[in-house]
Amino acid sequence: MEHERGHLHSAWFKDACLDRFYTLCNCCKCCCGGVEAMVKYGSPVMASSGYVAQVDKTLCTACGVCVDACPFGALSQDGEVIVHYWEKCMGCGVCTGQCPTEGIALVRDERKGIPMDVRLLI
Repeated sequence: MEHERGHLHSAWFKDACLDRFYTLCNCCKCCCGGVEAMVKYGSPVMASSGYVAQVDKTLCTACGVCVDACPFGALSQDGEVIVHYWEKCMGCGVCTGQCPTEGIALVRDERKGIPMDVRLLI
């Protein structure tokens, strides 16, 4: 349900937050302090998922829904084309869930790091 609403799924761990805090979060880009810290102030408080968004130009209609949905400003519209900014993309998947034509997919990108396997934390 949260994914359908365009909410960002994130995990916060105490070893990254002064050994005092951990939680799983589903929040919108307008209310998330982590997103705000990264986008507005350039503070790297979140790590990439290890994936990036990839726009399929054969499916994309350049409607702009993904541009509005992206919490990190990793997508923009240039006429009839959606432009993806690799360096801003965190691989959160919000854009994939909001695209009405399923024209965006998440693909593994080793340059973004190794995806975290939560099962290994147990």
